[in-house]
Amino acid sequence: MSVIGEIRVSLDAIGYEQQALLFGFLASYPLAIGGLLGERGRRIARAMAAVSILGFAAMTDPWFHGVLLMVMLLAGMGLFIAAVYGMDLLQRSVMPLQPALQPVEAEEPPLPAAEAARARGSRRKLPLTGHAGTT
Repeated sequence: MSVIGEIRVSLDAIGYEQQALLFGFLASYPLAIGGLLGERGRRIARAMAAVSILGFAAMTDPWFHGVLLMVMLLAGMGLFIAAVYGMDLLQRSVMPLQPALQPVEAEEPPLPAAEAARARGSRRKLPLTGHAGTT
């Protein structure tokens, strides 16, 4: 069997624990490399990603298939980021920034004067009908 075929067998055998570790890795890795968190938060995210990746590799039989899966996952994430960055550059080069739009002064009619506030305690009596929910 080829290496890809063996990895496919390993993927078919993934349990809930391994899925949880993969989710932990996918959630913490972008936080570890991004700028969303402060230094302490990135350190915690790095530790979470490392524990998740090591736990996933240790639980995969054989363990090097888990390592290969993680390498493929990281490569896929990198390709996705590169594709998004390339599309952003393409969009910016094809459609340069438009000059800022100037606000237009619209001729609007003045707002009607607000009605005087009702005195406190005054209540309007609603008409009573024989049917619930109707007025």
